[in-house]
Amino acid sequence: MLFYVQMRWNIEGRISLDDVWALEVQEAKAVSDKVKIVSMYKVAGQRRVIAIGEWESADDLDRTFLGRLPLREYLDIEAIWPLRTFESFLEDCERSFEV
Repeated sequence: MLFYVQMRWNIEGRISLDDVWALEVQEAKAVSDKVKIVSMYKVAGQRRVIAIGEWESADDLDRTFLGRLPLREYLDIEAIWPLRTFESFLEDCERSFEV
């Protein structure tokens, strides 16, 4: 299942940016076998990251953000939206959403 995730580093007065960089490298390794990252971006000039990733379920996404991420204590999750492909949506439109 695809999810859009928008998060902000809540690090002010807690850890240094150098520590964040080290934890980001650890994070990439920690989730590489659990999550398929479709696309991920660091917002320029902000302490914000946006990702589109594929998790097996919302439960697995929760496990990732609460248990697997080394930065979990420093991330404010601003938005999580489940996504579907537009092609899948169009298929439902063609069928008038009938199963």
